[in-house]
This record gives sequence, C-alpha cells and structure tokens, in this order.
Amino acid sequence: MIARIDIAEADNTQVLQRSWVGAARELATRPGFLSARLHVVYKRINARGYDLVSIVRWTDINAYYAVQASGPAQPLAADRGINLYGIVDRSEHTEQPARESHLVITNPYRIKQPQAAENAKMWGATKDLMGKRHGFIAAELFQSYHPETDTYYFVSRAEWENEEAFMAQFAGKDYKDLVAPFEGTFQICFSRVAEEITKSG
Repeated sequence: MIARIDIAEADNTQVLQRSWVGAARELATRPGFLSARLHVVYKRINARGYDLVSIVRWTDINAYYAVQASGPAQPLAADRGINLYGIVDRSEHTEQPARESHLVITNPYRIKQPQAAENAKMWGATKDLMGKRHGFIAAELFQSYHPETDTYYFVSRAEWENEEAFMAQFAGKDYKDLVAPFEGTFQICFSRVAEEITKSG
C-alpha cells in the first residue's frame, strides 16, 4: 500500500472540501484506488499548524503513477513538497470507517536519518501503550525517506473516540517519558474526518 498525503493551510476550507470530494470520486473509479479521507482541523495544540489533511491510499506505487500519468487531479495538491508515503507501523482497525464524532490526531514531522529508527521504535511503543487505553481506536505511522537530504518524513495518525480519552493519557508518566525526546518535532492538530470515499462508495 502507498499513500498520497497532502497537508494544507486554507482561508476557506469549505471550498477546498467541495473540490476534494469531486476529485476523490473521480479517483475512486480508477484501478488501484483503495480509499480517501479528508481531515479538517478544529484545534491546534502548538504554535504551528495547518487546516486540512488528505490521505489517499493506493494498492501500490505503480497504480498511483498510472493514474498520475493519465491526468486526474489529486483531491488536494498541497505545496508541501513531500507527498508519497509507505506504512511503517499500524495498529488493528485502521481500515474501518471513521465516524464524524471521532477525534483524529495528525502529526507531520521530519527527522534526520540517525534518529529515524529510534523514532519508529518510540512510536511503536506509544502505539502499544495507547492500545491499552480507554477510547483508543487505531493508529498508523507513514514514512517517506529522501536520500538527497538524508531525512525521513513522517506522518502519524491516531484515532480516538473523543478528545477527553486522548488527553487522559498525558496524565501518565509512562507516556510522557516515551515521547519526551521527540516532543519538539511534532505539529499536533486535532481534526475530524469530514469526508471519506472508498472504492465501493
């Protein structure tokens, strides 16, 4: 599986949301398309932030490039440079449909190569820890490596039943100790899945 992930800032998210739906429905008719989700941010946790996150999943890189070559527009072509990601790690239930009431936390960040393995290990440990907490639904970590800068780009996505369930984990020292070495690298935003399109629908 390969994912096209676009992260955008927007003055009018409703306009982009409407255009995203039309483009995603067109892509859903193409071979290799799996699903598309549009996340709309409603709260920023740190000073930096963004407004929309689009994740479009394909069976493989060849299917993605075949569609690119034939011309259909991407639902959200954000100018953030890094767009194609593979899955590094995931919990169970990541493929189940999202509910509008669920909280989705998205974190895009980048790390130089020497720290990348340590970061993936930390993420896996936090995923296992979150999996034991009330209200946790699913989590996945996407990765893209760029040798010209010796940099790994990551996007993590975690889904919870609600904001209160997610925030409760910060009361635990075990969670804080795990994420402390990478805390300054995250751009944490709270979002909801505003649109979801699958192959069948």
